[in-house]
Amino acid sequence: MRKMKSYKIYIIIFALLLLWIWLLFYMLNEIIGGITGVIVACIGTLLTCYIVKERIDRRNFMLFLEASKVRLEVLEELIYTCENTLDEIAKKSPVRNTDIQQSVQHFYHKLLRSDLEIVYKYMEYDSIVKVTNKLTSLKELTEKSSFNEVDGTAAVEDIKAVYLILNTNKNSVEEIVKIKMN
Repeated sequence: MRKMKSYKIYIIIFALLLLWIWLLFYMLNEIIGGITGVIVACIGTLLTCYIVKERIDRRNFMLFLEASKVRLEVLEELIYTCENTLDEIAKKSPVRNTDIQQSVQHFYHKLLRSDLEIVYKYMEYDSIVKVTNKLTSLKELTEKSSFNEVDGTAAVEDIKAVYLILNTNKNSVEEIVKIKMN
């Protein structure tokens, strides 16, 4: 009888060992499934974030292009105005200073009526300050009661400075657009 008891203990131990191994593999399968699920969820989240980031970047690029188009149109119009005014002054310089003053007044008022806010929105601070200073100088020249040749020369220099600032900004916008397009 004794021998039977000892076999029962071994059978119970063996059964418990098999049960423990079965539970271990069952739980290991569940753990591996959980880890796999977490990894797949992380990859899906990263992929979603990447796609959303690309769409936002594309939208920002389109908004930039649209704003750049408007800005370039305004800059080209202002540059054209500068060129026309300088041409008018060059033709009128042998004539009279009052004609030159009228051309400067026309230029000054056309700049004030234009969409300078659009240009200023994307312009560097130094350029804005320079253009504002030149416009202040032009305003003083247009309000003078006696306009002489020195004033005419100063007005031409101010208009040339505004032209150079606007042209530089136009070239920088075109370069940025070219870089972003590539």
